[in-house]
Amino acid sequence: MVSLYNASIPMMIKYLGNLKLILTKAEKHCVDKGLDPQEMIKFRLIADMRGSVISLSTCLPTCPPTSPQSPPLTNITPTHSLDYQVQSCSNTAKFMATRLGKQEDVFFADDETTFPQLQSRVDRTVDILRAIPPESFEGKEDAEVILESKMGNFKFTGYTYAIQYACPNFHFHLGSAYCILRHLGVPLGAFDYLDSQKDLFIKVDKASS
Repeated sequence: MVSLYNASIPMMIKYLGNLKLILTKAEKHCVDKGLDPQEMIKFRLIADMRGSVISLSTCLPTCPPTSPQSPPLTNITPTHSLDYQVQSCSNTAKFMATRLGKQEDVFFADDETTFPQLQSRVDRTVDILRAIPPESFEGKEDAEVILESKMGNFKFTGYTYAIQYACPNFHFHLGSAYCILRHLGVPLGAFDYLDSQKDLFIKVDKASS
C-alpha cells in the first residue's frame, strides 16, 4: 500500500515545479507580445467568480467586453484571479505540512503581485514540502484533521483530507491557473501541465514483454 506521504507530497513537489515553469512561460509571453503582466495576473475566467473583472484591451483584444461596473486595476482583490490560483496551490500544499505532518506553519501574506514573486512563492512552498519528514505522516490515515475556513470548520480523517480533498483541490487551482493562461494566449499544452520538467514521460521503442 502506498503511504499517505508518498501519495501526496512528491506529487505536489513535482507539480509545483511544473507550475513555476508555466509561470515562466507566461512571463516570457508578456515580454514577447508587449503585454501588461498585471492584466494577466489579475485575470479571472468568468465574471461570477469572486473578485473583479478587468479590461484586457492590451492583453487579449478578442476577450468579451467587461462590465461597465468593473473597478479599476488598482482596486482589484486577487480573488480567483491567476495570483489567487497560484497562492491556493501553495496554501493547499503547505497546509499538508501543518495539518498532517504537524510542522510549524509558515505564514504567507498572499500579497504577490508579479511573476517573479509568484515564482518565488512556489519555490518557498517546495522548500516547505521537502522539509517534511516522511515518517511524520505515518499512522495518520485515521487521525482527525480539522480544516478551519470562512465557510466553517470541517472534519476529515488524514486519508480523506490528503487524498480526497487536498490533492484534488491542489489540481483544481493548478488547472484553473493553466486555463487562465491558455485562455490569454500563452502557448501551453498538456505536457506543460503534466511534464514541464521532462521527467515523467520516458519514451521507449516498444513496451517491455
